[in-house]
Parts: sequence; C-alpha cells; structure tokens
Amino acid sequence: MKIGLFSRLKSVDRYESTEFKAGGYKWKLVVFPNGNKKLGVDDHISLYLEMCGDKGIDPRHIVTINYKFFLLNRQRKNYLVVEHANKKAKKYCIHQTIIGGLAGFDRFIPLEDFSNASNGYLIDDTCEIGVEVYVSKMKREGAGQLRKFVNLKTVAYKHVWMVPNFSKLYAGFTQKNKSKTEFLCSKPFTAGDQKYCIWRLMLYPKGLDSAKGSGYVSLFLQLFEPNTHLPTRSKVLAEVTIRILDQIHGKHYYCQGEDWFSDPNWNYSSLHFISQEDIAGLLRMIVA
Repeated sequence: MKIGLFSRLKSVDRYESTEFKAGGYKWKLVVFPNGNKKLGVDDHISLYLEMCGDKGIDPRHIVTINYKFFLLNRQRKNYLVVEHANKKAKKYCIHQTIIGGLAGFDRFIPLEDFSNASNGYLIDDTCEIGVEVYVSKMKREGAGQLRKFVNLKTVAYKHVWMVPNFSKLYAGFTQKNKSKTEFLCSKPFTAGDQKYCIWRLMLYPKGLDSAKGSGYVSLFLQLFEPNTHLPTRSKVLAEVTIRILDQIHGKHYYCQGEDWFSDPNWNYSSLHFISQEDIAGLLRMIVA
C-alpha cells in the first residue's frame, strides 16, 4: 500500500487499503495515522490486518493466521519488518461469525521516528506499507470441539473503575435495610475494539455467599448481557487480573487467573478479595 500526501491524514482517524486475497479470503490493511485513539495511543502509528468480504468460514473449521508487516525504508532500499516475538501465542483466530476483527500492532512505529525524513520511511510525504499473511485452516474434531470461539486477537487492555465515598457506601449496605442493594456495579466496558465482549465489575462491600459477614469484600468480573452481544453458543477465554490500588503506599491487592466466559453467572471472582479493614483508602479498581 503506497500512501501519498501522508500529512493530509492528520485529520483522518482510519485509512484502509484496497482489498487483496490470501488463503482464499479477502483482507485489507488498516492504518491509524495518528494512533488508535480508542486504545489511548497518540504517539505511534497503529497498523492492523482486517478480514473483509462476504465469504463466511465453514462452521466446521477454524482459520488462524500468522502475519508480519513491512515498512519500506526508501533511502536504504530495505524494510522495517515487525511481527510478534511469540508467533504461536499471538496467532489470530477467526470464526465465521466474526468478520472485521483487527489483528496487528497498536504501536507499530513512533510517529516521531516515522515523520523524520532522515530515517527514510516518509520521503516527499510518501510511504509504502506491506503485509505478509500465512493462512491455516483447521477442522474441528469431536462434538466437544463444535463450540464457537470468539478470539479476535490477543488484547492487553486495562479498565479503571473509581469508587468514591466507599465508607458511606459500606455504611449504607446494612442487614436491617433489606431493600438496599448489597452490591455496586461498574459501567459496562469493552476490551479495546472487541465489541462482542462487554464486561462489568461487581463489588460486594460486605461480601457474598461464604464471605458474607466474614469481614471481607467480594469482587467479580462478569460478561454483561452476553445473550445480546455474543454470537449464539459462543465462549470467550480471558486472562484476568483484578487490582485494588493502594494510592498511598503502593501495596496493591490483586488476584489473577484464566477462565471461560459464556453466561451472566460469576465467571471470575474472589469472594475473599480483601478485608474490609484493609480496603480503607483503596478506592481505585483496575481490571486487565
């Protein structure tokens, strides 16, 4: 993909190449010339590969790809080549229900390095970007493998939930006031551009189930309205770290693990996450 007058893209969020074929499917390159703002990137160019076209994937198969990106150095007549260090772990998995997920790099190259003409990438306001795609098709085996997968790409994402006036919140959740809700929910949030997975945190200041009345706070991560947002019978595998930040001493409380998410039940939780005594002053929660 050759881009001329690159400076004109300062007012453009997203720029796409024409479609091309690889492995029997159609693809395109997607460039965020000023960084992917939705992911908080503003000092790098973001570059992705996107599946497109109307051709679906046979439900009996899973398609995975390995890919690498190229940025032409027009002075040295060679390429800057970027690919994931651990290609096996970073394979991009695609199912017929998902067309349009982005696989690539949120921080492909620093804008400062790219814009400096002496580096050879942007000369006469023109650059050239390429991609190499290896497509693999695997057949599902056995009834247990016929579940649909949603795994658009490996996403590292953090969401911060500020909980103000926690002491008043705690005092309001009393055993005498049965009409008072005993938990607090964060606003629903997505992990990057994966709109098929919407999440929320749920906080029980006085604990839940076995932790109730034990002096501990319970904390849960939950898929929000999965029947609305996820394709039918889909599952999402997520690695989760939940932290409550110690804003004074830096001694954060956290739990982490891996779980499958598919319904609104508690898929990842910690009943005895932190004692009610220790949580005083720790009012910022982060899920990654």
